[in-house]
Amino acid sequence: MILNRWTASSDELTALALETNPNVKPFGGNSAGYTSISDTYTMYNGTKVNITAEKAPKNNGRVLFNNKIKPDVQTNKPVIQANK
Repeated sequence: MILNRWTASSDELTALALETNPNVKPFGGNSAGYTSISDTYTMYNGTKVNITAEKAPKNNGRVLFNNKIKPDVQTNKPVIQANK
């Protein structure tokens, strides 16, 4: 799995879900840090608003709240490094 500053929000939650899979190893740089869960509510006039509703739990029980996810292998060339 490749992480970088463009890995954000639902991508980060996917990375968290895969972190305990022994066949997955993250390479690259730190993620964007949008590790929170939002709900969308529709107001009476049809306007929609997103509200942060929950903090993202890791598989080990630790809670992340807008923290960056760090890859196991920090590299500027994640595809090359992963192929090794």
